[in-house]
Amino acid sequence: MDNYSDAIDFVYSLGENISISSTFGLEKITNFLATIGNPEDSVRSVHITGTKGKGSTAIFLNSILKNALKSAGLYISPSISNVSERISINGCLISPVDFLHYANKLKSLYKNIPHDSIPSIFETFTIIAFMYFRDKGVDISIVEVGLGGRLDATNVIKNPLVSVITEISFDHQKILGNTLSKIAFEKAGIIKKGSPVVVGVEDEEALEKIHEVAKTLNSRLLVLGKDFEVKNVKVYKDFSIFDFISQASLKTFKEIKVKIIGPHQIRNAAVAIQASIILKEAGIKIPRNNIYDGVSKAFWPGRFEIISYDPLVILDGAHNDASAAALGSTLKLFNRKNVFLFSMLGDKNLDKVLSSLSENAERFYVTEVPFSFSRRLNAYYVADELKKYISYGKIEVVKDPRKAFYLAKESLSKNELLCITGSLYLVGFVRELNKIFTFSQDML
Repeated sequence: MDNYSDAIDFVYSLGENISISSTFGLEKITNFLATIGNPEDSVRSVHITGTKGKGSTAIFLNSILKNALKSAGLYISPSISNVSERISINGCLISPVDFLHYANKLKSLYKNIPHDSIPSIFETFTIIAFMYFRDKGVDISIVEVGLGGRLDATNVIKNPLVSVITEISFDHQKILGNTLSKIAFEKAGIIKKGSPVVVGVEDEEALEKIHEVAKTLNSRLLVLGKDFEVKNVKVYKDFSIFDFISQASLKTFKEIKVKIIGPHQIRNAAVAIQASIILKEAGIKIPRNNIYDGVSKAFWPGRFEIISYDPLVILDGAHNDASAAALGSTLKLFNRKNVFLFSMLGDKNLDKVLSSLSENAERFYVTEVPFSFSRRLNAYYVADELKKYISYGKIEVVKDPRKAFYLAKESLSKNELLCITGSLYLVGFVRELNKIFTFSQDML
């Protein structure tokens, strides 16, 4: 392969391996990593999972660490505008040259193994991240789970400095189970023997299962609301302020400022702060001011991201019932009528998301997820489901997402806002329409 586009095409072509869906587990990636010297063992790691908030928590922690250490690696998914967003060091995305280098290396190696043993798309991204972090000699890597935890490709990490489990709710039930206890068991699969785990879970059923797993593995468990907490919370349209108190670590931080919008982001920031304290207890030097600055400067594209103030246009990748509920709560801060540009993938719980969003909806523009033909829901099907909650006169179907965005934006009155939501693919598409290609807000 000679260019970056070819490298990306190569990775996504691995989705043609029809055996992937029937071999969900760690065998393929474990076997392959052993053949290249287990790069995942060469770097100290933080492992993060959860249904909601895992990406935001990873971003908060990365923001804290990247200025405290020489180099902090971050592996997240999915990407918004560019697949290179998945892999970064100190906020700098993996370069096209480096991505091409590793893709070529893997393509050559894959030729020598049986077809049904070739790693999947996500496994390949994960392998590239591990190789890249090892070769660049990062001080620590923050690794976000793709799906679940126990059988996720990232769970080849053997001895994380700390594991993190953010809020748990219903999502991917066909794979993870149809109760919160079963889902929590899958998430708790990232807990390793003797490694501490920081938890931001509220649901008692889920928390009980996590506690059970942690106890079995003799892992120190620190739970938000019990071992550390937030107090004196003040939520505004553009930022929030709170006090952080860790009874477990005897640490207090007053008036921490969060610029990622939404009350739920306070919980994510608190979990990241407690994780950073655990890292500090493990010998990693993290100055106190880096915690303040890191939380304040953290930026997460497509998560209640305001891309226009006149008219008011907001991007939010909410795609499950819990994140939709959080989005609805945050939108109330603006005291406007909500217009939604909406699309969704077929493996999500459409009914519950629509139920949450429609509670405070003036109208919906229903479109289709771009660049995901096999998984996207038909716009007319979504509109029919939406009729359960709002009148059909408040629903307009525009299958072309570019046209849908234009019409929705042009329709806004002064007392209305437009929120693009339901799919990160749609959010990424709209970001590109607005010429917002950068991953770092500092570069805007």
